[in-house]
Amino acid sequence: LPSLVGRCMPLPFSLRGHQSMNLTVLNPGSLVSPGVHLLCYGPYAAPRDARALVRFQPDVNMALVHHLIMFASPGAPTSSRASCGGNIIYAWARTGQTTPQGLELSSAATGTAGLAYGVGPGSDIGHFSLQLHYQNMEGKPVFDKSGVRLSFESRPPKTRLRFDVLMSTRVNIPPAVFIDECVACRVTRGGTVFGFRNHAHRLARDIWTDEFDAHGAAKPSIGRLSAQEPQIIRLLPKPRSLAEGESLELHCLYNASGVDRPTRIGLDERSKEMCNQYYLSTSALRVECDGEVAAPSPPANAALNAAVAKYREASEGSPLGQVTGAAADGEWLYFFHRGRANFMNTQPLDFAPILRFSRKHASLGGAIGRGLFTVPHGLSLDPAGFLWATDVGSHQVFKLNAQTGAVLLKLGDGRAAAGPSSFNKPTDVAVERGSGEVYVADGYGNSRIAVFSSSGEYLREWGSAGSQPGQFRVPHGIVIDSRGLVYVADRENSRVQVFTQAGALVTVWASRVGADKGFGSNLVWRAHVSSVSYDPSLDLFAVTEGSNVILRSASGCTLLSRGPFLWPHDAILLPPLGPATPPALAGSWRANAGRPFSFAVAELEGKRVTQYEVRLGSGRAGLQSMYG
Repeated sequence: LPSLVGRCMPLPFSLRGHQSMNLTVLNPGSLVSPGVHLLCYGPYAAPRDARALVRFQPDVNMALVHHLIMFASPGAPTSSRASCGGNIIYAWARTGQTTPQGLELSSAATGTAGLAYGVGPGSDIGHFSLQLHYQNMEGKPVFDKSGVRLSFESRPPKTRLRFDVLMSTRVNIPPAVFIDECVACRVTRGGTVFGFRNHAHRLARDIWTDEFDAHGAAKPSIGRLSAQEPQIIRLLPKPRSLAEGESLELHCLYNASGVDRPTRIGLDERSKEMCNQYYLSTSALRVECDGEVAAPSPPANAALNAAVAKYREASEGSPLGQVTGAAADGEWLYFFHRGRANFMNTQPLDFAPILRFSRKHASLGGAIGRGLFTVPHGLSLDPAGFLWATDVGSHQVFKLNAQTGAVLLKLGDGRAAAGPSSFNKPTDVAVERGSGEVYVADGYGNSRIAVFSSSGEYLREWGSAGSQPGQFRVPHGIVIDSRGLVYVADRENSRVQVFTQAGALVTVWASRVGADKGFGSNLVWRAHVSSVSYDPSLDLFAVTEGSNVILRSASGCTLLSRGPFLWPHDAILLPPLGPATPPALAGSWRANAGRPFSFAVAELEGKRVTQYEVRLGSGRAGLQSMYG
């Protein structure tokens, strides 16, 4: 591919003296060499008497200019060198147009009198620079004078405007999939949105933003429109007020079904993708994306490590081996490990592989399960407080008393087979809160979800081997949310599939790590989606995807990505300390801005459990590093 080049083109200071109420910000005339280039032109001073910027009209070579971005900075220019790094005030791309379509801010166009960008003294706009994204495929230099015509008024605006962007910086689209790239944002200062602009490239379909109030209640979406429609600023039919504390989820749908290689984030529309939605809003509005942070919890991890060391020194202890599963309630953290054994082990373990760690007292409360397991795998707690553990070595599922380790129910006859009474390397268990039905991810050999009654009677199953929707290639983790939906970590297909309890497919969360399958590391687990867990008090999911743990909302939207870990095999959100609480309102994580909660990661290769503290809405704002 042609190399991507960024340059700044200086202009003479004489251009700053233009006094008319119109101004064209442009490439003053130069040869654009073949290839893909980002070129910056300016600075251009605003007309002296201008106080309101009311109109933008691109005047570009449509065969040469893919998109453009206009920047503004306060005061007069202090250098003859353009600066394409101030505040963005306008963006346009040629998609879906034969003639460039501009933006008109008159009262006749907007329905609101006095709506404009403030210009001049006391404003953020004194001069302009223009970034042109050229794609010259002619094979020879092409002369160009593309730019944007601006119109001004001398009367200051009644309502000053701001232009900002919501974006995903993690775009990484696997081949041959439909994928919803989604990023969570938060309104940190309220304001009103008057218009929007969607921007992405050739694989993109619909782009929109879902809005939720501070309590998690859904509101109408903003700006749903195909990315193949003209990528211009469009005025909303009715201005939209966004309140402080509300959350936003930006969605970009992509169809990569005909693509045979990963598609990364980038500017070249032929081979890269983007996911942006711009807002034209009142100047007060502030939206923060990627504002979630997670850090190791030193006190919790120090206590856990000390407890594990004591366990190792005990006569019945074993070195902490591959940690395959974890579970927790308001008092205990449980984790499942293989000691010196591995996936190929054939003999019952001679130690107790389920460790019980008191979260309240920061001490080990014993270990259970001696002699029960050959190859430990999945571990979960049901709503009644019982542990469920799967053994891929004996092809069985165990229900245990979480304190004593007593076996209360055993599923599977020990044969590696299909059918009502057998499993083939079962991986994980989820129990439905109301009915007590037991959902088994089965697993390495059977590629199905098998459902049993609370007493162990076979009820139904669904799934088969394959990569089509509803099929599995190693259903490796399973959980049921407070809505009753069933989430399955479809490991080798690099996705989470969401089902009704009858097995009807609801949706698919394709993971970005699928883009690494066959194209990235030789560590195959880097393309795995190994587990999915759920916290009903937050209405939030933790998903192990490749080497990272991803926190996702109920719509699959990414709130946080933390890693890398050494083959993370399971990750769980830790409930609040104390007695169990009933499930909270949908989307209740949205009301937890700045309030900490924790998750724990079980690492297979790292042979450890690590706890992390999360604070939502406490990271950075103002993403403008990849726009178009």
